[in-house]
Amino acid sequence: MRIAFLVVAMAEAPASTIASIGGKQARKKRRSARIATGLVLLFGFGAGAWWIFFHPRAENSGNQAQGSPARTVLPLESFTVNLADAEEGRFLRATLALGVDGQLPPAGKGESKVPETGAVSMATIRDSILSVLTTCKSSDLLTPDGKAKLKADLLGSLNRDVPGLKVREVYFTEFLVQR
Repeated sequence: MRIAFLVVAMAEAPASTIASIGGKQARKKRRSARIATGLVLLFGFGAGAWWIFFHPRAENSGNQAQGSPARTVLPLESFTVNLADAEEGRFLRATLALGVDGQLPPAGKGESKVPETGAVSMATIRDSILSVLTTCKSSDLLTPDGKAKLKADLLGSLNRDVPGLKVREVYFTEFLVQR
């Protein structure tokens, strides 16, 4: 019965009263829409700030060897070696630099005293590189795939023979094959 009375009352009410009731509802809707928009923006800014300041970074993980650059670059003196070609005497002159994370050898040319136990020796590094270079053939070294394979072989040999150095990259700074 109340509903019928309200409908009759609204039918008899002037149009200005009905418009003011509709205007209040429209203002309430706009206000609630503004509040909802503000809350969404506040949440978005909060999530963005958390991502920037508190998100865990990959540099702290154990997979550092695959993505990030080496900690130190160790330049080496030039290598000149005879290659393993049977038909003619061919040679390779290469200068390398190693990207390492481990213990560096003592600075200076030559080592007059025996290094302490566990120390990295420049002689061991050079010997490991020479043992790989002398097994190469000139035809293999002239292709990009051959150079990539040589880098992989050098990396494996150095990490096997000198594990304290922790070599992560091999860089060629000079590469000449005499045919």
